Amino acid sequence: MLEQIIRVKQQEVQELKNRLNVEDITPCRHPLDVEKAFRSGFNSMAVIAEVKKASPVKGILANELDVLQLAKCYRENGATAISYITDSQFFQGQQELLPQVKEKSGLPVLRKDFIIDEIQLYETVLLQADIVLLIAAMHDYPRLLALSEKSRELGIEVLLEVHDREELQKAIDLPVKMLGVNNRNLKDFSVDIGRSLELAEQIPQSFIKVSESGIKTRQDILLLKEHGYNAVLIGEALVTAPDPGEKLRELLGVDLDTEYTEKL
Repeated sequence: MLEQIIRVKQQEVQELKNRLNVEDITPCRHPLDVEKAFRSGFNSMAVIAEVKKASPVKGILANELDVLQLAKCYRENGATAISYITDSQFFQGQQELLPQVKEKSGLPVLRKDFIIDEIQLYETVLLQADIVLLIAAMHDYPRLLALSEKSRELGIEVLLEVHDREELQKAIDLPVKMLGVNNRNLKDFSVDIGRSLELAEQIPQSFIKVSESGIKTRQDILLLKEHGYNAVLIGEALVTAPDPGEKLRELLGVDLDTEYTEKL
């Protein structure tokens, strides 16, 4: 699957290079302070709440998804940031909605896509994303370094995603502040949060540690917190819930009646 996605992205990149003049694009004027956003909140475990309609593994997740209403819902129910998937072919994302998601929610936005070329980072600036996902499995160290440095130059923070010890070692020396462990196996797409627990102690404290995929319960979040994670990225559990706002509050430990938040 990953190879197929990369082939599609290579075609998209070529089209982007044909129509985008990077000389007209200026860096973000107000880069996100990720330390302030993800370490200093009243609730010490931040939730990056994801807006996604579909996945290549499970197909349509939310048939009647109202992207902007869901973004507003996430803000109102305690999300620290929003993840929006801009890939159209595999996840049915719509790039043009990302700036609207940011405006509607008033929260920092992570652009999730399959970044393979610097031209996509310039595009990310135009889309007004605060953070961009880089997937270690897709690049060797020199390429990850180049993409990380270009992101910093453009004023975009990076969430660098790893899946195993080898990728983690490749990531530790990169100029990034956020490191995510994806609990999904990219080969068979199985999910196990044990992957995050296994790698937790090997991630330096200087990184903002994010656990991604397969997080469904309050107990999952408490366990990850015990292992030193600062944030979780949650998508499917929210978008498939009958009431995403209520589910988010449940995950955060919010008392649905009193409006108070349990301290982690």
